[in-house]
Amino acid sequence: MPGLRRSVIGLALGLLLMASPVAWGQTGVVDEALFKEIEKNLMCTDGCGMYLVACDNATAEKMRAEIREKLAEGATADQIYKYMISIYGEEVMAAPPPDNPLNITAWVLPFIGILAGGLVIYMALDKWVFYRHRKTGDEESLETADLAEYEEILDAEIKKYY
Repeated sequence: MPGLRRSVIGLALGLLLMASPVAWGQTGVVDEALFKEIEKNLMCTDGCGMYLVACDNATAEKMRAEIREKLAEGATADQIYKYMISIYGEEVMAAPPPDNPLNITAWVLPFIGILAGGLVIYMALDKWVFYRHRKTGDEESLETADLAEYEEILDAEIKKYY
């Protein structure tokens, strides 16, 4: 019986060691809220064009494992972003890093261009169409019209049908 007792204790200790975070390479506790925040700000890099939080392919799983590993080592969010950029490039970020003015310009400039184009089109239409309509004077005001001439035409039409 002493041999059975030793083997049961050895088996229990072996299971405890295998279930410990150290056995799996996780030395620290992972902050799940920080993990989710980092995951929302990254893109999957296998070409699917999805956010990391929504992607479930092998590349995304590998990236999540890297994030968890860095968090377990005690890295901050900025350190993890820099690490991911060093491996995958800046396209891994879901939004441009604010420290690079060229990236912000590249994101904002198209919207400014669309607004400027709309303004140019409006001004061109105003000048070509609306201004021409105003200039030709198709609609005269009642003050400048010769009402006597129109009254004669109106009277003639009324007499013709009544």
